[in-house]
Amino acid sequence: MAYKNPNKNKDKFPWMGQRFIGKKKERKCFLTKKDALLWESEKITDLIAQKIRTIFLIEWATEYLRFAEQNYTDKTFDEKKRAFRLFFACPEINPKESVEQLTAYQVQKALQAQSINRSGNAANKDRKNLSAAWTWGVKFLNLPEVNPFSKVEKFASTRQERYVPTLEDFWKVFHNLEDDQDKLMLYCYLQTGARRDELFRLVWADVDFFRRRIRLSWRKNKIGEWRSQWMSIKDDLVSWLMRHKEKNCDLNEPVFLSQCNLAYQYRQHWLKRECKKVGVKPFGFHGIRHLFASILAAENVSLVEIQHMLRHTSLATTQRYIHRLKKENRAVLAALPGLNDSEKFCTSKVHHQALGI
Repeated sequence: MAYKNPNKNKDKFPWMGQRFIGKKKERKCFLTKKDALLWESEKITDLIAQKIRTIFLIEWATEYLRFAEQNYTDKTFDEKKRAFRLFFACPEINPKESVEQLTAYQVQKALQAQSINRSGNAANKDRKNLSAAWTWGVKFLNLPEVNPFSKVEKFASTRQERYVPTLEDFWKVFHNLEDDQDKLMLYCYLQTGARRDELFRLVWADVDFFRRRIRLSWRKNKIGEWRSQWMSIKDDLVSWLMRHKEKNCDLNEPVFLSQCNLAYQYRQHWLKRECKKVGVKPFGFHGIRHLFASILAAENVSLVEIQHMLRHTSLATTQRYIHRLKKENRAVLAALPGLNDSEKFCTSKVHHQALGI
């Protein structure tokens, strides 16, 4: 409601108008009461629309990926970037539209296309990444609180069990290697259960010969924080590393150097090629990590200790790493009844009937 201006400029502007936009109060001076009342009666919604900046889908994606690049590993960042690229490639999605216009139905159609063209697992992974991006946008970009990605149900998927090599196949590949550093690297994976990149980034400062241990570092958590853990290693691995160190004395130099004298990045096909040479089913570095956990479990090492060795935060994750080292267990099968047992049962029953039992 307009009222008399109590301020110093009341002689020039005797009337004051006031109105609320949300919880914020606005005031303005006027020459006449009529002008003040007209200003107060204007549509507040138009003013609110001017003050709230429109966020477009492409802007949301750009800002989130900038955040992800700084806070997640390269592999996770690439996965999130690919999810956005495929999402925007869908004809139903216009990157230049406002985030308010995105509906759960559009999201469902886009992810459904991924489940058909790729797989249900791939669609579910994109759904998880995009849903996390939307939640981030709600917190930092004032996106609508209703998450259109979480409304879409997960797609049917088939999870294939990871192939875990046998210890025999591992040794076949190991003994066929010609390069001493390659042998050392493969043996380190077997002895530590390290992730692929953990040994790639290992430097000599991470090797403690006196205490017979190495320090593995990783960044595998929601906030992208670097973590490290010292692990004890066997004496033969310590001796091998000590001989290998004679060629590299700099503490900041990688333990394992490529032909270009740089730290390895991927080596994606190297191990598969070595498996093919000796005629065993191809396995990767992560397969050795599963083999490491399975060997410990077969030797009755406690699940909690295996969790510590694998550097998992969840015990449920550790359980997925444990596989049976033998495909068949004849001791268990022997406990099951067979055809001979059925004949014995029938003979015994006839005998009881003859005795009137």
